[in-house]
Amino acid sequence: MSDRNCMRDLQHHSLMSRAKSLSAYAWIMIAITAVFLLQFTSDTLYPVILDGGVSAQRLEAGHFWTLITYMFIHGSAGHFLLNALMLGFVGRQVQNLFGGAHLLKIFFLSGLAGAALEMMVNGLVHGDTTTPLVGASGAAFGLLLALALLLPDEPVTVFIYFIIPVPMRLWTLAKALVVIQMIFALGGLLFPNWMPEGLKIAYFAHLGGAFAGWIYTKSLGHGGRPMTYATQWQPEAQRRLANARSTTRSKIEMDFEPSAMPPEIAPLADTKAANLEDEVNEVLDKIFSGGMGSLTDHERRLLERASASIQSHHDSQPGH
Repeated sequence: MSDRNCMRDLQHHSLMSRAKSLSAYAWIMIAITAVFLLQFTSDTLYPVILDGGVSAQRLEAGHFWTLITYMFIHGSAGHFLLNALMLGFVGRQVQNLFGGAHLLKIFFLSGLAGAALEMMVNGLVHGDTTTPLVGASGAAFGLLLALALLLPDEPVTVFIYFIIPVPMRLWTLAKALVVIQMIFALGGLLFPNWMPEGLKIAYFAHLGGAFAGWIYTKSLGHGGRPMTYATQWQPEAQRRLANARSTTRSKIEMDFEPSAMPPEIAPLADTKAANLEDEVNEVLDKIFSGGMGSLTDHERRLLERASASIQSHHDSQPGH
């Protein structure tokens, strides 16, 4: 019996270790996929899960959790697949370049902004406060804008009608998608009766999410000067200095607190952290000059390892 208990404890410990090692991006994809499978494989759970959609009426009734749950629910298999593809396209790179904490902030802030804008337009323009909003589209657009601001010249290939390949810059793709959303959103407002039913989707949620992702990334200093109170209202001389500084990428600082370890071991740990920081900065320089496609497999793994190290350090701090 003791051997069985020992094996059970080892298996439990192994599962817990694997769960802790998963990235924020992985957890989001797992959650969205799990909810989709439960939603469309169980007739009993389907209506229960749909109650997680958000609307002004449900918020008025005190169902505030729907502001979060709506992002993990989808209206159809096609809706789920499109969002999963978009999250897969940008999510992993945002995780590697920004870190898990920023990924989660961009995801949820974009989702909240998208829901707020969509509900406001529906309520004020259409008088609709009951139709629930579902889907991670707003959050996905926020992540796309964040990545496009960080890597505007990253080459991507878009397949028109899934056949014709069209190469373009990531920033061009992001702008094109936002403009398309604006056109259809305005079309739905001005000519609601002319819009086919299949095209009546939450365009303002996409726009709200994209705007939130753009603002958040700008606040970090990417894509030009950070959009903060100080930078918007500072004197002209300081503004010029800030513009000059924004043209060069700041180095990554691996923010590790000194750990409690014997003095003879501490210098070795500091050296390893410094070496990792130097290697990461070299990889980032390569990304900014040649894009993500220029990285080798070793360099991609290095970014993932650095991202995991920063995230584990962040999680170990008091209050996390």
